[in-house]
Amino acid sequence: MKVAFFTLGCKVNQYETDLMMKNFVDSNYTVVDFDEKADIYVVNSCSVTNLSTRKTRQYLSRAKRKGGIVVLAGCYAQEISKDEELKNVDIVIGNQEKNNIVQIVEKYIKENEKKVVYKVSEIGKQKRYVQENKLSSGRQIRESIKIEDGCDNFCSYCIIPYVRGRIRSRDINEIVSEVEQLANSGVGEVVLVGIEIASYGKDIESDITLIDVIEKVAQIKNLKRIRLGSIEPRILTKENIIRMSKIDKLCHHFHISVQSLDNNVLKRMNRHYTREDIFEITDNIRKYFDNPAFTCDIIVGFPGETDEEFNNTLEGAKRVGFYEIHAFKYSKRKWTVASKMDNQVDGNVAQKRSETLIALANKLKREYLKAQLKEKVDILIEEQNGDIAQGYTSNYIMTKIKTDSNLIGKEIKVELESINEDGTMNGKVITK
Repeated sequence: MKVAFFTLGCKVNQYETDLMMKNFVDSNYTVVDFDEKADIYVVNSCSVTNLSTRKTRQYLSRAKRKGGIVVLAGCYAQEISKDEELKNVDIVIGNQEKNNIVQIVEKYIKENEKKVVYKVSEIGKQKRYVQENKLSSGRQIRESIKIEDGCDNFCSYCIIPYVRGRIRSRDINEIVSEVEQLANSGVGEVVLVGIEIASYGKDIESDITLIDVIEKVAQIKNLKRIRLGSIEPRILTKENIIRMSKIDKLCHHFHISVQSLDNNVLKRMNRHYTREDIFEITDNIRKYFDNPAFTCDIIVGFPGETDEEFNNTLEGAKRVGFYEIHAFKYSKRKWTVASKMDNQVDGNVAQKRSETLIALANKLKREYLKAQLKEKVDILIEEQNGDIAQGYTSNYIMTKIKTDSNLIGKEIKVELESINEDGTMNGKVITK
């Protein structure tokens, strides 16, 4: 039988899709592209914003038009009630049930169910990290590895603690074992991801933290690089920054979960840091890492955000000099404190602020890339088409080179020569 997947949302979702794919393949199913005819379609959903839930419904509809069994999995499945009338769906499974998706689908087929099957556990009751399988080989040179699930922060705008549950850290030995298998299969870089990786170890009766995980993974012989997923600012103390700077395999790229650079907005968001903390963190990282790249997420149009508060975020972004900014318009989500706040920002105002922030982000990116010209760096080749190979630098610049050799999976020393319109760079191979 054939099964197809479509994944929305974060790198955690993509990792979990990879695991579900492996579970189906291990049970003798064939994975095909989502646009192809399949017996089963799995939509691994996201519910961070209203846009993501709308896209989820669109892909469920697209799958149903093709025929076959349609499975809704993940965060949107956790959000909806089993009493809601669901269109274009045969099976609904929550985040915890992804581990058992093959058994659930096969039971549905065997019993020839006529109604929607709803398998969603109460995620808030999950107390430990559970993963039934692990990846033994990678599909790409760079692969994400999930190290924890859940979040305890309860930011006022965020639905994630309600659909992902509380912090649950994965056993460090399991993480190392999986990365070892992937590195031995040819994966050169792993991205450590989770819902809130900065809190890794918080639920474990030991002193293990995210920094310990990075150090342990860095000891794996065949692994070339470690990159961090989105990280909360509070773990980036000067002590931890110095400790991380001694890990040679750690990429000089930090995706910091900023959200705003106005202190009043941060307080209403229930974010426990200030704009001054972000400035201090990025200044310290620059002291101990060569040419670090800072990327971030920023929400515009948060309830009550004034022009002055928005301008503080713009000025703060300039002060940091972000390489990339992912701009999001605030999205009202059920169960959250922010959804009940007064002074909801007009949608047209939020749209204009989003456009302004994106324009600034594009300008800051060009400035960062210009500063990298003539730098001599290593790129890890991930793709090659004819005589054009491409890969990322440690500080996350996609770089293209010309070559007559097959370089996939190899680290190549290059000099950054020019900037392309799409924000990539061209490099000249440095020969010894």
